[in-house]
Amino acid sequence: MASRFRIGTALLGATAALAFSALPAHADVIATPDQGDQPKGEFVALKEGPRLPKHKERYIETAIIRLQIEGQKDTKVYAYCVELPTELTNGDVLREAPWGQHPNKNMDQFNKNAGKILWILTNSYPNLPMKKGKDGADIETKWGKQFDEKETIAATQAAIWHFSDGAELDMGDQRNGKDVKDLYTKFLEQAKDEPQPKPTLEIDPAEKQGEPGKSIGPFKVTTTASEVKLTANLPEGVTVTAADKDGNPVEAQKNDKDKVILKGDKFAQFLVNVPAGAKDGEAKFTLSAEAELQLGRLFVAKDKGSVGADEVAQSLVVAQPQKAKVEKNAKAFWKAGVVPTTTTTTSATTTTTTAPETTPSTTSSTPANPAPGGGEDDLASTGASILWPLLGGLVLVGAGVGALFVVRRKKAGA
Repeated sequence: MASRFRIGTALLGATAALAFSALPAHADVIATPDQGDQPKGEFVALKEGPRLPKHKERYIETAIIRLQIEGQKDTKVYAYCVELPTELTNGDVLREAPWGQHPNKNMDQFNKNAGKILWILTNSYPNLPMKKGKDGADIETKWGKQFDEKETIAATQAAIWHFSDGAELDMGDQRNGKDVKDLYTKFLEQAKDEPQPKPTLEIDPAEKQGEPGKSIGPFKVTTTASEVKLTANLPEGVTVTAADKDGNPVEAQKNDKDKVILKGDKFAQFLVNVPAGAKDGEAKFTLSAEAELQLGRLFVAKDKGSVGADEVAQSLVVAQPQKAKVEKNAKAFWKAGVVPTTTTTTSATTTTTTAPETTPSTTSSTPANPAPGGGEDDLASTGASILWPLLGGLVLVGAGVGALFVVRRKKAGA
């Protein structure tokens, strides 16, 4: 099959156009705490420090936190805490995010040590079973028969807090058992940096502008899925080219008129081909997949309006890989005689690039909105500018007043 394919020419009509317009620019993996039946660890006694919970209690319960993926009733995800001072409530709404979006800006402990935290997660419970793991990959074989589940959870969480918040297990406190202290020490001594895991599904840039007669893109796709479905409603003559990471075209398998299945092991990007002379327009794309939510992926507060009554949300890391359905959207738009522009969203910055053919490109960068976390200063501003809605409202009000005035004059003349 040819690698250049046509998707859904005028197939979906007005209803589809409305459905596409209602989709957000990004559809993140969203989760909420489900703290009913979750594995509990022993309490741990920590040394005094600046990152203790708000209640300032040093003797803290540990647990593997269970999350419910939004819209996927049967998908449960297990996680550990990576933001010690902030409590977790069932009203919090969390989203998958890259490591750089952890809200702990003051100490930046997590961003420095996230690779070590991933190593601990990889080598502890529940990623490894307590015993009888395949080829000896279990806690009993790796660390010793003396550690039970509660001790392992406690030592794992305490070691993670050490790297995420600078907390230290109090070795002189008799409330900490010998096994917990021993396993905690092993984790700290052996932890080493691991690379950041892949996102479930990511498109970069989210939207890009071009001009007729040229290809718009590439739109780079990063995913853990083995295949991705791309759905679009394209204007007449517009096509899409799928390519590998080096830009070489790859074959795409159609499964119906408006969907194309792209193989994840080869598919890494796509371009939108707009014919010369085409009218100004746009194309919206939805990429969907069943992907793996990988070990070590970060979950932070979705936005300021999605946290519980305490107005903060605890940040978490995935403790066991899990399959999840995910969907992301992208848009290409074109206009004759305009300079191509790109809006790119990364873990740390939002970059707008203007790239005319005859002059060097210019780039301006601004910090991305921080994820809401343990303090008021960390909360992202999510409100859009009210200038244009306000002006629109004033115009409508003025029009209404004018119409009323005309009607009254007519009545007076009658």
